[in-house]
Amino acid sequence: MQLSIFGVIRGIFSPHSKDREKEITKIQGEDHAYIRGSITDRGPCPGLNSLANQGYLPRDGKNITLPRVEAALMTTLHMDRVLAHTLAIQLKPLCRADGTFDLVDMRRHNVIERDVSFSRLDFRHGDNYTFQPAMFDAMLKDTEPEGLTTVDTLAKTYRRRTQEEKESGAAQLPINLYFVSLVQTVSFLHTAEVGGRMKREVLEEFFREERFPEVVTQNKQTRRLMGLIGMTLRLAVKLWFGGKK
Repeated sequence: MQLSIFGVIRGIFSPHSKDREKEITKIQGEDHAYIRGSITDRGPCPGLNSLANQGYLPRDGKNITLPRVEAALMTTLHMDRVLAHTLAIQLKPLCRADGTFDLVDMRRHNVIERDVSFSRLDFRHGDNYTFQPAMFDAMLKDTEPEGLTTVDTLAKTYRRRTQEEKESGAAQLPINLYFVSLVQTVSFLHTAEVGGRMKREVLEEFFREERFPEVVTQNKQTRRLMGLIGMTLRLAVKLWFGGKK
């Protein structure tokens, strides 16, 4: 993450917060039935795609504001203001002069999108946003015998994908995107708030359908920044000191 604590605090208590509260009110009065959007209007992030498919972001994936993203994260995924702002502000480099971005802007390489995805091809392959079932199936094979995804299984997948990239001759991730990749690796496991052990069907619904399952949206336990940082550090320790399992 590339945001100072001062930036987080400034974002929470700035006039920007008024826009966020207005968006929360809008979301609470809107229809959130699941309608799968067209890939032509989507980016490589299954999380933001899911929010659009469920109407928490504009369904056409266009003209999205950062206050709307924050509001969606807080209302749908029960993040506190600090975590919602910290994640939303990472999208600022994608925003146009009017403060909006489209989901297709997420395809821009090495801004938020990066190589070594678990479910998308690299930018060099010409399509860094379309879901790849075979890659996801390989991720499922890395899960525990009961089909559970944990920080341990995510570390296993991360090692495998890194080795695959190395063997293919891909360039290493820039250091800033390396740390972003660690956060992204554990982000859904943290957001799901399922005790660090995610069932296969939850992962399937999220990646294959690009929909947040009810086990996530109806669990109102607050998700906090320190929880995400803690899980990211657990992953880092397993990658750096856990051996090549």
